[in-house]
Amino acid sequence: MIASLPPLKRILAIHDLSGVGKCSLTVALPVISAAGVECSCLPTALLSTHSGDFYGFTKRDLSDELLPIAQHWKREGVHFDGIYTGYLASAQQVELIEQILDLLATPETMLIVDPVMAENGKYYSGFDGEMCAAFRRLCARADVITPNMTEAAFLTDRAYHPGTATESEVESLLNALCALGTGVAAITGVLLENGEIGNAVRDAKSGKICFSTRKMHGGVFYGTGDIFASALSALLVRGAPIESALELATALVEGSIARSVLRGGDRRFGVDFEGALPEFLRSVQTLFE
Repeated sequence: MIASLPPLKRILAIHDLSGVGKCSLTVALPVISAAGVECSCLPTALLSTHSGDFYGFTKRDLSDELLPIAQHWKREGVHFDGIYTGYLASAQQVELIEQILDLLATPETMLIVDPVMAENGKYYSGFDGEMCAAFRRLCARADVITPNMTEAAFLTDRAYHPGTATESEVESLLNALCALGTGVAAITGVLLENGEIGNAVRDAKSGKICFSTRKMHGGVFYGTGDIFASALSALLVRGAPIESALELATALVEGSIARSVLRGGDRRFGVDFEGALPEFLRSVQTLFE
């Protein structure tokens, strides 16, 4: 019989909630929970579906609700070990998030920022340089950031080059991201010259750079960036070494994609991360034994 257990770590996930299409909060909540971390949710917007290959979707901006919710938590004395931000509806909403961080974050709170704004060399609909400048400011105060290759280029004022990249090119981009002020920079969707794709991370304190890549599957897989960032956030908040957190988060993404390829079906609805969670749970348990 277990005599006692330590308190669970708690992460606040600040994302949109898309009712259909597994991404954002519908990914963050189960993945963070599977990593053994309590997940609280603050939805930035409510969408009927995510915006990738779905058309005519509904969207409700929840900016007016964000600060009152945070103020209620403050009055209740709610403590967060980590705050993890993803999709934000506007540059103005970034300013609200900064106020929420000032209200809820302590010096011990880990801030993870996924600057969701662009892909394949282009901004998402409704975003532009103003959004990039706002995210750059938020990334400067973050402990961890998780941009994709396009977002990393935009944040560092570099030209985006489609196709493969060398490890040295990725390392240079990681160095530039850390120069923004973040403690750890992770880039997702890194396609290397050997045909493998995955993620790369740099610890600004030690200068160490790590890659975790897998065989590339063709096509688009929605929600994989959210799966990676959610897993990485939870593992780091629990105290996992960066290399281990990178490997386990990447393995979860690969497992989710591989199962989706085997299942077939409409990819708009997201990848089969549900089927990949049992192996992720076992890996997490082994890591923290």
